[in-house]
Amino acid sequence: MSQPIDELQGLNMTDRRIAVVTGASSGIGRAVVRHLAHQGAYVVAAGRRAGRLTELAEELRTAPGRAVPVPGDIAQAGHTEELLAKAELEWGPADVFVAAAGQGLPGTVLGSDPERWQQLVEVNYLAMLRQLRVVGAEFRKRAEADGGAQVRDIVVVGSTVGRQVSAANPVYGSTKFAVHSLVEALRQEVCHYNIRVTLIEPGFVRSGFQEAAGYDAAWFEAIAEENGPLLVPEDVADVVGYVIGRPSHVHLDDVRLRPTRQRP
Repeated sequence: MSQPIDELQGLNMTDRRIAVVTGASSGIGRAVVRHLAHQGAYVVAAGRRAGRLTELAEELRTAPGRAVPVPGDIAQAGHTEELLAKAELEWGPADVFVAAAGQGLPGTVLGSDPERWQQLVEVNYLAMLRQLRVVGAEFRKRAEADGGAQVRDIVVVGSTVGRQVSAANPVYGSTKFAVHSLVEALRQEVCHYNIRVTLIEPGFVRSGFQEAAGYDAAWFEAIAEENGPLLVPEDVADVVGYVIGRPSHVHLDDVRLRPTRQRP
């Protein structure tokens, strides 16, 4: 077990947040872990690629905060509970949960691969629903114990295609539409407990997400040419850090960010 957080040196008291970040193997999730650790947060970095998580934790050993790697599949039942338990074992109960894990699927309703639909829904929707239920219940329990004295943050990385229908990417977009509705519903359910549930909606981000999902490279480069410079994961991480850093009575509950030249 690591040192209790009260005994750790050199940490600004205002930055003492204990966070869990999913999707930390790459892209936005990885950038969020870096950003939070450099701001003095203590972060459980969750993702599927153990080696990448270990490298990230080693990189952040000299940061004001810390990161510990926990490899696993967020779609597996019980994994969210494992992540919260790891945070508590290391430093204390988490008060920030950033859900950045997900996958893409190229193609239209007629053109996408139906063999991949079930996994897409499992990872992007059902796994997210389980995360929100588990974390929302845990944070509410903690808030009932302390009278809501401490602000707690749940941040979900959505997408602009979850707000505006994309004719080119509607199947993936439909999972984001569903998630966006869950985020707002949970916000209404737990806001009384001083729990902020926030949706972040990035536009085009150059992060490796497209390659991993199998999007056509030429198509994406054409998008970049028309809309660039594109966002990078650090842009999104900076917004996450800003949102959770607001005073406890201020909630930026839905933030959309796009490349300046992106129209749709």
